Amino acid sequence: MKLKYVIIVLIALLSCSSCNDWLDVVPQGQVQGEDLLMDEKGYNSALDGIYYKLTSKTLYGMELSFGMMDVLAQYWDLSTKTKNPYYKQSLFDYEDATSKTRFKAIWSMMYQGVTQANYILESLEGNRDKIKYSELIEGETYALRAFIHMELASMYGPVIHSEADLDKKCIAYRTEYNVKAQEFESMRSVLTKAKEDLIKAAELLKNDPIVENKRYGNGNSSMLDYHAVLERRGDRMNLYAVKGLLMRVELALMNKAEARQWAVNLIDECKSTELFILTDKTDKLYDINMGEEMLLGFYKNDLWEVARDTFGMDKGSAESNFCITPNQYNIYLNELYGRAPDGAGTDNRLRVWFQRPSSGADYYNFQKLYETPHPGTIYLPYYPEVAILKLSEVYYVACETSIGLDNEKALEYLNEVRDSRNLAKLAGPYGNEELLEYLMREMRKDFIGEGRMWPIYKRLYQDFYVRQGVIIAPTEDKYVFPIPDEEYEYSPNTNPKGDK
Repeated sequence: MKLKYVIIVLIALLSCSSCNDWLDVVPQGQVQGEDLLMDEKGYNSALDGIYYKLTSKTLYGMELSFGMMDVLAQYWDLSTKTKNPYYKQSLFDYEDATSKTRFKAIWSMMYQGVTQANYILESLEGNRDKIKYSELIEGETYALRAFIHMELASMYGPVIHSEADLDKKCIAYRTEYNVKAQEFESMRSVLTKAKEDLIKAAELLKNDPIVENKRYGNGNSSMLDYHAVLERRGDRMNLYAVKGLLMRVELALMNKAEARQWAVNLIDECKSTELFILTDKTDKLYDINMGEEMLLGFYKNDLWEVARDTFGMDKGSAESNFCITPNQYNIYLNELYGRAPDGAGTDNRLRVWFQRPSSGADYYNFQKLYETPHPGTIYLPYYPEVAILKLSEVYYVACETSIGLDNEKALEYLNEVRDSRNLAKLAGPYGNEELLEYLMREMRKDFIGEGRMWPIYKRLYQDFYVRQGVIIAPTEDKYVFPIPDEEYEYSPNTNPKGDK
């Protein structure tokens, strides 16, 4: 009960809008924390609290996966649903009241996760020797802190066209458990600090049980000695996830050679261990959500229920949902997955992810988020998992960072993913621009429902693809989420709108 009280205090602390209110309640929360986080159960619960926040509907449980992020990536057709709560955002209207509320909630919830991570790391200093598996807890916490800051920088930070843009102001990288206002740092500073946290995490996780066990296997020797950090390492910040994030951060820092090295090493390591594999194109029980590829996926027990309501599955089209109509499906069929010359109707993603309901109703269920048996599970008939970082992305990064350096090798990486999706390999040879276009097309097909495409569009400053002949040109304002006005009220940062 006391631990729950501490977490409630933390949430209340972060939801207050007044700096004075925060200062009034901090001492009590700190006393409770010092009194309670002294054993592995307490630390496990506090760490699980971060994952719980991250899988909320506000974050990766909807908005940052198949919700708001995929609306912005133009995956869902809202052109006729003018009363849909995402309609204005689908037009990149970031000043709309609903959009601003959404951006504010994302910012607040993400920094709540950072605060809880700092709370754990600070208290571990005096308790590390008393806590079993403290290195796993500490490693995961450093990695989560890095991940959250990287994601915030990706959303609220500037577009990076050149090295000079890395020196533009971004967000604050918070490493202390306090409520002091902190000046925003440059993108370079934020990403460098994230890299440092990830390097610490990799060292702490060097003996991660995932190296020896299956990612869904039972990591506990006995239920009497149950420890949450040992169980289902694939749904937590494991060693492979950290290496994948180091690949991402180097890419964000424009260090293409380093990003390529991380990607190539990860591909080789995954092939040798077979802990993570590209989906088998011949599998009769095709792994719908590609769980065996997930270097990092967050478990969300109500994923199907949220997705069902969001897409109107088993209900049909309504003003409030993203229902995939026959017209939208035909766009996927003819202009995304089947688009000539690189697409084909044999693509397993098209064949499996979009299905008519059993009633025969005139719409398509988005099966990628549907309840489905998972080949990696033993105890659970279904495994609801939000994709955060997949092995296919590692291949895509290896391809991207090889373009212009070794286009033949770049195409080889791309073709390995295409082959696993039941597509013919591209013959080549291709020039740099043509190869990048084929890469973009594959990523569009693969990341639907995952929230990954918008950040990729931003990093590469690419057009938003709606359908053939209909694209939306990139502009800076489409790629930078507005920081909540309240962040400037008690801070040394200047509001770009001109008021504090």
